[in-house]
Amino acid sequence: MKQKKVIMIVEDDIEMRSILKLYLTNIGYNIIVADNGDDAYEKIRHNTPDLILSDIMMPGTDGIDLRNKLLKNPEYRIIPFIFVSALGKIEEKIKGLKLFVDDYIVKPFDMAELVVRIQSTIKRSEYFNDLIKIDSLTKLYNRKTFFKELEKEIKRVSRYNTQMSVAIIDLDYFKKCNDTYGHVFGDSVLIKVSEFLLSSLRETDFAGRFGGEEFLVAMPETDKEGAKIVIERFRKSVQEMEFEIPGFRITFSAGIATIPEDGNEGDDIVRTADIALYKAKNNGRNRVEVFDASLQSNITIV
Repeated sequence: MKQKKVIMIVEDDIEMRSILKLYLTNIGYNIIVADNGDDAYEKIRHNTPDLILSDIMMPGTDGIDLRNKLLKNPEYRIIPFIFVSALGKIEEKIKGLKLFVDDYIVKPFDMAELVVRIQSTIKRSEYFNDLIKIDSLTKLYNRKTFFKELEKEIKRVSRYNTQMSVAIIDLDYFKKCNDTYGHVFGDSVLIKVSEFLLSSLRETDFAGRFGGEEFLVAMPETDKEGAKIVIERFRKSVQEMEFEIPGFRITFSAGIATIPEDGNEGDDIVRTADIALYKAKNNGRNRVEVFDASLQSNITIV
């Protein structure tokens, strides 16, 4: 089921606020309301909206002040933002648009036009977010996004006292593949493996490209044994994949570590999974290994 988009209405006029809330709710949006900038900023801290629709003239912190405050926070500055104001003079509109808002709508306005502008702004934001979050070749999370999502899950694991496993997957002898068949074919291998990885994940799992031919997989609510079963099943499927070059096969090695027993930070858990990966490589590749503390001093890089 597709999740409803959340719109925040920042408006001190009770009647206007009620009209906007009723109309936008009826066409399928979830609505958060605030009557000034201070109220809006506090609510954004607890529930980040998909778009902010803000008046300018309000008591206390007005719309201009709110926008300036949001621009100072890297997390909030990218939230789509539309001014809806009775200030319609060109110099007033220019002042608002200089704050990098997505649109400026003058009251009174046509509700149908407002809705189209909202829809266009949200859709444009989705396209932009895809560009900054997704690795362009594999369509997996890029490294930065993966670690950001990983930290969110780590907090949830800590809060609810559960487990989560992380796997590093490294395609075996991939440099030889590129050197022998060329980078275009190598890219097609990465794409095919990534597509199959995405189709194999559970709804709660997520994956990212760590760099080159390495991938990261996070599996919430999964212990080591469960994670090894998942990755081992994927490994067997990958080694049976057929490609456009007859007889070509690709395999991978993987290492698995689990939160909280092997680390409580994103960097730590990936580091311990990486140690397990080197064990897989040392033991002949095309295999999955799990981390244990004895590996810290016994591992050699091959």
